[in-house]
Amino acid sequence: MGLNNSVSNARTQQRGDMPGMPTVSEVWRDVRARLRQEYGDVIYVSEIARLRVAEDAGGAIQIICANDFGRAWVEDNLGTRLRALWAVFDTGPRDIVICCEGSPVVRAAMRDARPAPVTAGSPAGAQPAGSTAELPARTTLASSASPAALAGQDRAARGDGRFTFNTFMVGSANAMASTAAKAIASAANPPFNPAFFHGGYGVGKTHLLNAIAHAVNLGESGRKVLYLTAEEFLNGFQSALRARDVQPFKDQVRACDVLLIDDVHFIAGKPRTEDEFLHTVAALIAENRQVVLASHCAPSELGVGDERLRSLLRGGFACELFGPDLDLRRKIVDCKVAQARSHCPNLEVPEQVRDFLAARVTSSARELEGVLNNVIVRTAYMERPVTMEAVEEVLGDLPMKAEKRVTVDEIQKTVAAYFSMSPSDINSKRRTQSVVRPRHIAMYLAKTMTTRSLPDIGRRFGGRDHSTVIHAVAKITAQLGADPLLAEDIEAIRKRLRG
Repeated sequence: MGLNNSVSNARTQQRGDMPGMPTVSEVWRDVRARLRQEYGDVIYVSEIARLRVAEDAGGAIQIICANDFGRAWVEDNLGTRLRALWAVFDTGPRDIVICCEGSPVVRAAMRDARPAPVTAGSPAGAQPAGSTAELPARTTLASSASPAALAGQDRAARGDGRFTFNTFMVGSANAMASTAAKAIASAANPPFNPAFFHGGYGVGKTHLLNAIAHAVNLGESGRKVLYLTAEEFLNGFQSALRARDVQPFKDQVRACDVLLIDDVHFIAGKPRTEDEFLHTVAALIAENRQVVLASHCAPSELGVGDERLRSLLRGGFACELFGPDLDLRRKIVDCKVAQARSHCPNLEVPEQVRDFLAARVTSSARELEGVLNNVIVRTAYMERPVTMEAVEEVLGDLPMKAEKRVTVDEIQKTVAAYFSMSPSDINSKRRTQSVVRPRHIAMYLAKTMTTRSLPDIGRRFGGRDHSTVIHAVAKITAQLGADPLLAEDIEAIRKRLRG
């Protein structure tokens, strides 16, 4: 056994023997479990479970991917969150390097350190979703409550620069949230406070918070931005309590003009943290500073025990983001294929395959990206064509959720009921605004929620031509980004249709 390997093994063993010092395998187990909760089973099975971990002689952690495309995808989509979670579950700062199999850094790590292999069947561990237990005393902010605890993280001040308004794809599922976020970023004074974005995992909440941070920093207002996850807020506060000096933590968090806190549901059920969070938010609002929060559940469902905090959150602006509709999913597929070509220049994904993926993978943009990435790795990187058969093979290996099938007739009836009219009005020749707008909405939903062709949709709307459907869909699509009430109407109808 080489000297480096002996030293690394001794260090790993020592870490495991010391109370409160987790091994690399234990930290990776907890990180994977949290990533699975947040990103879902499809991303977990197709991407996260395939990763391997090793610790080099210097204590740096290597996250090892199968190839360069996988490395780029993990870095772009999981890197920030993975590093933040590692800091939460480990006891001290670590360098986290995402690399691919066979690279020099991996060969050095595998030569000089004992790896911590993980398979898809390994126990998940970690806290269950919704746990009310306080997290361990491991902080991503620092081990003290000094101002440097937050200021030392460049991301905290700037957000993640990859997630901007320019890269946020808008559809009916998120148009109102996008409009609200842009208003927050551009307004000198808070247009609504606090703002609360909520929705399932992978629908764009974190993207919007980072986009706000990015836009504010690019502006000329001079406003200071602080972006934190709820875990970072919680752990920073816990560190301050242990240091018996909370004031530096308070001063640092409250020094910003725009406070953005993601995954705020992690604070619920932790009384002392709830109380500090309440006073922080209230103090910023009282000074006319903007507070923006994000959670996977609505304010009324957050489960906080403090009635004052519940009242404060309910008194703000709450906006739900939904899973992408068919039209938006297709845009996402096209965008991700274009991005993948930077790593795989000869990649060709036929239109039929793109349509199929957009129609089949329905739960979230993250899940859709994960499936598409899996398809590309198993085909283009193996010098196989991207065919329908290859896609079905990939989908057969992944846990998928089926979306309720909706018919054009159901859409017409639901839209008519929503606008207090009859389905015959939708299909009539009347051209008054009170009829035309619902008709256009119904056509838009028929295009984005069913697989019917444009001519078929036109026939089902009173024998109209397919060009009429194209006009209606284009008009609604153009209005969505500028008309939050329209987006709200469409999402309300979509929720009724989904049952």
